[in-house]
Amino acid sequence: MQKYKQIYTKEQEIQISAEFTRMRDICYLEHAGATLYSEKQMSQIFRDLSSNIYANPHAKSTTSKLTEDSIDQIRFQILNHFNTNSDEYSVIFTNGATGALKIVSESFNYNKGCFAYLQDNHTSVLGMRNNASNIKMLEHNQAFDLLNSDSINIISDNTENSLFVYPAQCNFSGTKYPLHWIDKVQRGSLNTMYKSGRWYCFLDAAGYVATNYLDLTKYKPDFVCVSFYKIFGYPTGLGALLVKNTSSDILIKKYYGGGTVFMALSTDNVAIPRAILHERFEDGTISFLDILALKHGFMTLKRLKLDMNLISQHTFSLAKYVFNQLLLLHHWNGQPVAILYHDTTFENRDHQGGVVNFNLQRSNGQFIGYAEVLHIANLFGVQLRTGCFCNPGSCQRHLKLSTNDVIKQYEKGHVCGDQNDLIDGTPTGSVRISFGYMSTKKDADNFLKVIEDCFVETPCLRKIPDNFKIMTGNYNKKFSSSSNYNKEVETEVKIDKKVINSRSTSENSDHDNLATNTITITGTLDNIFIYPIKSCGAFKIENNWRLVPTGLEYDREWLIVNASGVCLTQKSNANLCKIKPYINLENDELELRFENLQKISIPLSSRESLKLKIFPCHSKVCGDPIIGWDCGQEVADWLSTVLNETGLRLLKQSSSDANIRTKNIKGELVKLSLANQAQFLLINKSSIEWLKNYLIDDNPKGTIDDLIDRFRANFVVNFDKPFIENDLRDMKVSQLSFRASGKCNRCQIICINQDTGEKSVDLLRILSKEFQGKISFGMYLKQDDSNEDNVISVKSKVIATANVI
Repeated sequence: MQKYKQIYTKEQEIQISAEFTRMRDICYLEHAGATLYSEKQMSQIFRDLSSNIYANPHAKSTTSKLTEDSIDQIRFQILNHFNTNSDEYSVIFTNGATGALKIVSESFNYNKGCFAYLQDNHTSVLGMRNNASNIKMLEHNQAFDLLNSDSINIISDNTENSLFVYPAQCNFSGTKYPLHWIDKVQRGSLNTMYKSGRWYCFLDAAGYVATNYLDLTKYKPDFVCVSFYKIFGYPTGLGALLVKNTSSDILIKKYYGGGTVFMALSTDNVAIPRAILHERFEDGTISFLDILALKHGFMTLKRLKLDMNLISQHTFSLAKYVFNQLLLLHHWNGQPVAILYHDTTFENRDHQGGVVNFNLQRSNGQFIGYAEVLHIANLFGVQLRTGCFCNPGSCQRHLKLSTNDVIKQYEKGHVCGDQNDLIDGTPTGSVRISFGYMSTKKDADNFLKVIEDCFVETPCLRKIPDNFKIMTGNYNKKFSSSSNYNKEVETEVKIDKKVINSRSTSENSDHDNLATNTITITGTLDNIFIYPIKSCGAFKIENNWRLVPTGLEYDREWLIVNASGVCLTQKSNANLCKIKPYINLENDELELRFENLQKISIPLSSRESLKLKIFPCHSKVCGDPIIGWDCGQEVADWLSTVLNETGLRLLKQSSSDANIRTKNIKGELVKLSLANQAQFLLINKSSIEWLKNYLIDDNPKGTIDDLIDRFRANFVVNFDKPFIENDLRDMKVSQLSFRASGKCNRCQIICINQDTGEKSVDLLRILSKEFQGKISFGMYLKQDDSNEDNVISVKSKVIATANVI
C-alpha cells in the first residue's frame, strides 16, 4: 500500500495554517457536514460590510443599486466557478441545497411522469417523493447496470415529464457517482425500465462541489443544488439552485412572494410573474449580506493558490491514507479493528471523495458503539460525526440492514440523530470522518492515534486483509462503462458480516421474551451529594438534607453560561470540576472555591438575590428552555478569571412554578432542577468496587472516592451485589419512596478526574465492553409526591425491589 502523498507545497501549507490559527489542539474532521472558514476571510467580510452601505436590493436607491450590482457580479462568479455562463444556466439563491431541492419538488411539472431517485440519496431528496404520484427507487447496483449500459430509449410522442435525482458524491461513503449518467438519463436510458417520457436530471452536488470541480460545460444536468458553507465555511444557510435555461419551462411556480411579480392585484387573484428566472423564484428579500460574503470565499481560494482540482487531490490523498491505515489495523488475534463502508478501495480519485466511513469492533468481533467512539474522540479534541448522516438508504445498504431491521431498531427506541448506537449488538449507524482544503496529515495522524491507543487490543498487528486483493481487483469495475460490477466481493462482504452478526447475536441474547421475577434487596445510603452549580464540583451532605419538589434542595439550581448564553459543561471546559461549592446554611450563602484563589460568596435565597439587581436570562438544558436570574458582575468576573474564559455569567434557576422545568418521564410529568434527565441519580458502591478491580493496575488514580466523584451521583447506595441497580424498580429510604426511571447513559465526563481535570479513557472502554456498547452506569430515580418537603439522612437503611431474569 502506498504511503501518504503530499499534494500542497510547503509554502501553501504554511500560508493555509496561518489563516486557521484558532484550531489550536482541535482536530476537525467533519468537513462533509460543514467546512471551516478562514480567519482572513472573515476579517475581509467584516471590512467590506464596515466600509460600505448595502441596502435592500428591492429598493432603487443608490445603496440598493450597489447591492443589486454586487449580487449580479457574484452570480457571474458562481457560474464561472462551474465553467458556465448566464446563457446556459441561471442561479437562484436558496437557503441551502435542501431549499433548492424543495423548489424543484414543488414546481416540477410531471404531467403523470415519474420521480426516480438513487437509493443513496440524502433525506432531503427522499422528501421530494411527497410531490410526485409515480415514484421509483434505483438500488445502487441496479443504477450501475442500467446507466452504464448503452441502452437509449427516447419516447418522443409522450407528454409525460420525469425527473431523476442522484448525488454527485454520496455524503455517507464518499462514493462519486459517474457524471456521464446525466447525459444517459436525458437520452432516455431509464425508459428501458420505466417508460416515462422525457427525462430530466437533477444533480445533488452539495457534497461534491465542496472539494471537487464540477464542469457544467462538459456535464449539463437540468438542475444542480449547492450549499456554499460546504465550500467556504461561511455563510451558512445559503445555497443555490442552478437551472439549465432550456429546462426552466418545466418548472411551474405556484406561490409567489415579494419582488417576484411585475404586477399583483389584491382585489382579484391576478399576478404577472417576472420574466427573469431568478427574479421569479427568489421570494421576498434574498439574504443579500450573506450573498455578498461569497466574494470573499472565492478570494480566499485564490489567495491561497487553490483550485478545486488541487483540493480534490489533497482531500482524497488524506482519506486514502486513513483508509489504508484503518484497513491494516488488527487486534492481537488477527481480528480487523475497522469495518469500512465503501464502494471503492480508494484507487481512483474520480470514484472516491475525501470521506472515510467505518465502525469499530473488538477482538471478539463485537461491534463498538459509535457513541463510545464519539465520546472518546471528543476527549482528545477529534471532531467527527456519527449516525446515518441523513442518508438512510446508503446507511441501510452498507450496514446490510433489511427494512425489517430498520423498523425493529425504531421500535426499540432508535431515532435519527440519537446516540442509541447498538440494537441487539448490531450498529444503527457508523462513524464518519471527512477532510477539507485546510485539513492536514497531522489531523489524520491524530485521529489514527486515538483509534490505535483507545480501541486496538494489543499487541497491534498491521497486515493486509486476506480479501484485499480480490477487493482491489474487482471493486472499481462498476465505475467503468461495463455493466459488470463486483458481485464476488459483495458476496464475500456479506458472508463476513453474517459471521459477525451471528456472533454478536449469540453473545447478546434477546431478553424480551424471558420471564422476570421481583426480588427485594437491602443496602445502606452511604453518601448523599448535591451539585449546586451544574457541571461544577460536588457538595457532600454529612447528615440530613431537605427534599423539595425538584429533588434535593439546591441541587443544580445554578449554571454558568458563556457570552452566547450557552450552558458551560465539563465537555467544553474540564476546569469546571475544580470549582468547589460549599453551602453555608447558617449564613445563607453559597461559597465558591477554586484551588488556592480567594473564594467568593453569593446569597442562597431568592429574596436576598433580588438585592443584586439581577435580571432574567434565557438558556437551555438538554434542549429545554430555562429562565434564570443573573447573579451579578462580581461572581461573573471571578468565574471568567478562574476558568480563563471571557463573558461568563452565573444564573440561578427561577423559582417561579411557571418557569420550573418539567419532563415527561415514563408517561408522567416530573419537576426538575437544572439536572439533565431526572431528579436523582443513584449508583451502587459494589459496582464501583467491581469497576476499580477491573481498572488496569498502573492507574494509581482509580480510588473508590475518585470513581464515585466521576459518576456524579446524588445517592451512593451500598448493595451487596454489583449492577443489581440496573434492574431496580423502586426504593424506600426510611419512609421516603422513590421509583426508577431508567438507566443513566454515560458520556466522556466520567473520564475526567473531578479533582484535577485530567482525562483518561479507561472507564468508557470498560463500561462499553461490559455492556456490549451500552455505556450506562447508575439508575435515575424520581420521588413520589408525598416526599415533598421531607428530609433524607445519610446512613439510612435502603429497601428496594428489582426485576431480575
